Amino acid sequence: MNNKTAIAIVTRSRDIIALAHAQLARELSVPQPENNSFDASYRMLDDARNENGNWIKVGELLGFNRQQMLDYANLMRGLRGCDDVQHLDPSALNKCLIDSLQIVTMLELAKHKYPQLNWDSRYSLPNETSEDNAVRQMRAIELLIRQVIDEAWADQQKLAARLQTLFDKDQVARIMKSAEKDNILSGTLLEQLRIIFSNQEDYPNYYDTYFDGASGLNYASTTRETLSQFLQSLNHIRNKIAHHKKLTESEMLLLNEYFDQVVEPLRNAHQQGRLQTDPDALYRAPGEAIHAYQDRLAKQMADLEDTGKGINKKLIWALAGIAGILVISGVTLHFSGGSYVNTEIIKNQVSDVQEKLGKVKQETSVDPRKELANLGVQWDRGTMEQAIKHGDLRTVKLFNEGGMTWDSLFMSAAMTEYGKNPSKNLADTIEYVTAHPENRINGSEYECRTEINYMRERMKEGSLNETLNGKIIHLVCADPKAQKIFAKTRKEAIERQSSLEKEYAEYNKPQAACVKELMKDDGDAVANAIFKARQAAVYTLFPNEGRQDISQRAATATGLKFTDYQYSSVSRKVFRESLKYYCDRRFEFAKQDYPPVIDDLKAQIDYYGTVAAKYGIKI
Repeated sequence: MNNKTAIAIVTRSRDIIALAHAQLARELSVPQPENNSFDASYRMLDDARNENGNWIKVGELLGFNRQQMLDYANLMRGLRGCDDVQHLDPSALNKCLIDSLQIVTMLELAKHKYPQLNWDSRYSLPNETSEDNAVRQMRAIELLIRQVIDEAWADQQKLAARLQTLFDKDQVARIMKSAEKDNILSGTLLEQLRIIFSNQEDYPNYYDTYFDGASGLNYASTTRETLSQFLQSLNHIRNKIAHHKKLTESEMLLLNEYFDQVVEPLRNAHQQGRLQTDPDALYRAPGEAIHAYQDRLAKQMADLEDTGKGINKKLIWALAGIAGILVISGVTLHFSGGSYVNTEIIKNQVSDVQEKLGKVKQETSVDPRKELANLGVQWDRGTMEQAIKHGDLRTVKLFNEGGMTWDSLFMSAAMTEYGKNPSKNLADTIEYVTAHPENRINGSEYECRTEINYMRERMKEGSLNETLNGKIIHLVCADPKAQKIFAKTRKEAIERQSSLEKEYAEYNKPQAACVKELMKDDGDAVANAIFKARQAAVYTLFPNEGRQDISQRAATATGLKFTDYQYSSVSRKVFRESLKYYCDRRFEFAKQDYPPVIDDLKAQIDYYGTVAAKYGIKI
């Protein structure tokens, strides 16, 4: 996608998100964003977190599960650096484009919870964006990944044996049941393909060469991680295509971007002779092939949903037999780093080998993923998060050694749990994870500021363990960009304190001075405001339940106090008295609202300075 189109899509996404957040603010009981910037939309969301206690409760209000809400907050936090879209470098623009489209896509879920929400999510779509084209793109991506894996392994028996180490026997059975003859991968779902393809151990030796020079695949820290995240994100779109559900415009745009980024390096690999499969030929397939693909997806989904059918045990043993033949034939086990197997020795022990293969899931293994499978633990980031949160150090170590990625919010959740139950197991787990940051996803430069804010909240709650929290701060605040964001936040807090003090001073003036100021236009503006406020309070069927600003509240109180405002005009005497009352109420409400906020800002600024000095953060 060219820069001009990308900028237009990010700009439109920003407007859609602002419109959505303005409507959602009512459901979240917080003020609307003050403008249409990503930053203002995030601050509205953060206000909702403060209002409701934590992100999870905000997610419940939006109709998101725990992981969806954490992902949503992370994406919105990252988008705060995307407002100056015209001056972003190509790499940053690419990330802003994908993040903003993911947010717009997720917002559609909120619409299902609140049917009354009606923001417009339409874009000016590029010519190639359509439902039919989306199916072609999805098919091409899925078949391309299959072909890359097939060409990389070049041996169905080796690949079959590898599947046994990556999946449990039930999943392998389902794959084999759905597979075509001599085409094991034809039975895989997209998520299973992703796991095979993005395996940290296999990727460098098998798949990396096909993406040589793929400068565009920079959404995550590595090409492998970028491809893994793209494929994971496509699961939702693939499922909608399988069920013949209409894609949203944001989903089609996301698919466009993923398709372009995945296919371009593979097209180059084909042209240079490194990949036999022609990506363009897959994309230009005849209509019958596209329909057949969609029918196959529908059948796969139906088979998954048909829980009444048992697993075909014979297929498990058939695959074990293939693996046994593989061992007996003495092939090189590239994926395990093994050497040639002595054929003569193994020939005498065929039955024993096959028996062991059948029991492989019950045995102890040096492979962390297999060991997790032995423990009945699913290979999943959410499972790792729960293990961290509950202080399951053994499981966390296996996830880490197996290469599972994690982000800093996992540590925040663990620290919150530690505040409730300060166990040694949990402390040891937090210390271990912070000491092994090699698999951490550096999701956002805002993590430093966010974690410091979390630390301050824990301090106010009296649940802070500064030693443990300090390790997290050292980890997420090491990046100079993160420090720059933190310094900017502190500066903004100082500027906001100054602005609030000036606003408060405007309300904090003698009654006579206030009345004089209001009478500059003979009091017409304030009289009209009081009249309208009374009408709204007394006669409106659907009153505004959001919090009014100070002048509106003062006008409402005055209109209800002076009942003459039920008419279109009031006497001069009543009007003068009502102005005095209005000025007093305005100052009363300002005194309630401003000092606590200003005092909290002062405390926040002081805390930021203390933390910066203690942890070596430049401000």
